[in-house]
Amino acid sequence: MAVVNFFELYDSQESVLDRITQLKAEDYYEDDIHLLGRDDLEFDALEYMEVHFHMHVPDERGLKEILSRNEPAERYLHDFELDEDEIERYLFKISQGNYLLIYSDLEKKEREEEDERTESAESAEADFKDSTRDLE
Repeated sequence: MAVVNFFELYDSQESVLDRITQLKAEDYYEDDIHLLGRDDLEFDALEYMEVHFHMHVPDERGLKEILSRNEPAERYLHDFELDEDEIERYLFKISQGNYLLIYSDLEKKEREEEDERTESAESAEADFKDSTRDLE
């Protein structure tokens, strides 16, 4: 199964929230979504969401970044097959106040496959029950 990672830049919190709403309508979970942004930009709505936030401290690593519950933006970007130039471009955009939204179709595909297996098993069980009734 080929996994597709999506990288989307947004220039406002409102745009980010709109996109998260769209993704949820497309059967993504908040937990599937990672948001990268500057550490000094307040984003209060994230307090009520399960979106993973990875902060970027533009100038230097601070205590806030070290103590963050999620890994820093730069380290998170290195988890993907991106070259250094791409990572630097994304970090530059983030340092200018933009947000980078990252999500993958892996978890969504896994949920869909699990749903199909469950439906198939339930259908087979119903067929079996019907066939045993016919024997009675």
